[in-house]
Amino acid sequence: MIEWLVPISLFWIVAAIFFGGMYDAEEGSSGGRQFLGLLLIFAVYVGVFGVLRMALGDFMGPLGRFIIPTALPTMLLGRIGKIVFGMVGVKMHRVQFEADAH
Repeated sequence: MIEWLVPISLFWIVAAIFFGGMYDAEEGSSGGRQFLGLLLIFAVYVGVFGVLRMALGDFMGPLGRFIIPTALPTMLLGRIGKIVFGMVGVKMHRVQFEADAH
């Protein structure tokens, strides 16, 4: 059970970075839809982690039981989020930061 603690904690940190700073909601950005989208993203993330853990865990040891199932959905969180937010009606776009030329 402790093996689920790190990926779940990592999700909230990475989701705050991605959806708090790197992406911005444009259309349909009501608080309820954003909250629903975030919960659905969490469900997809935990589901992908669980399936990968079951599929790779027996014959790959710690690499398949913990490292790959944690790393893969974490790296794909921005893409997963864009798809899931689109399904609930929130359009996300990537924020482009520009350097200040003084």
